[in-house]
Amino acid sequence: MWRLLRFAVSRLPAGRRDFGEALLAEAETVPSGPRRTAWLLGGFWFLVKEGLPVNVTRRAVGWTALIAAIVWLGLAVEIVLSNVVFPSTGDDDLVSVLLSYLCVFAALLLVGLVAARTGAGPKGQVLAGALAGVAIGLLTAATFAIVDNVWLDIVARQQPKIDGFAHSHAASMRDYINSGLVGVAVGLPIIFGIIGAVLALAGGLIGVRVPARGR
Repeated sequence: MWRLLRFAVSRLPAGRRDFGEALLAEAETVPSGPRRTAWLLGGFWFLVKEGLPVNVTRRAVGWTALIAAIVWLGLAVEIVLSNVVFPSTGDDDLVSVLLSYLCVFAALLLVGLVAARTGAGPKGQVLAGALAGVAIGLLTAATFAIVDNVWLDIVARQQPKIDGFAHSHAASMRDYINSGLVGVAVGLPIIFGIIGAVLALAGGLIGVRVPARGR
């Protein structure tokens, strides 16, 4: 995320670059962790609005937000069902995890396709995909945090968590789970953001080359 922010600063017009450098300097004072990640994302979005030459239409922004919200809602339902309603004590949810990832990737591809057909250029498509991926990652991490803490007595029965806690130095199961969630809160938005940028660009190419129905 830091590299993404610095890249955004380097792309600012010369007259706005000093402001971007000041933003980077201020970012170094923010404590590491989810708070720092959220701050960097906010700074990146501010820089985009302030001066990056990116063509993003309002319709593209609206569709991106809608797709990200639908994907997160589906993931949230899957997380609650697999961890609370129909919990498993083992680690046999590989199929559901793979299907969830495939749905996320397909949605990010769709973001680029829709962005292209609503007038966004290549940079706008990349930005839409990156922001959608980051949003999905942050919301999914927040969902895991809520589920794991609210239904701790159920989640704590999962064998992988029992084994991990036994080999950790955490004072409690809650501390052990929350320490793992920090990595999820930081890593998932970054990974989904990068993948989203790539897939959205690919989706944009499809949207440009394949005519829409009815045209």
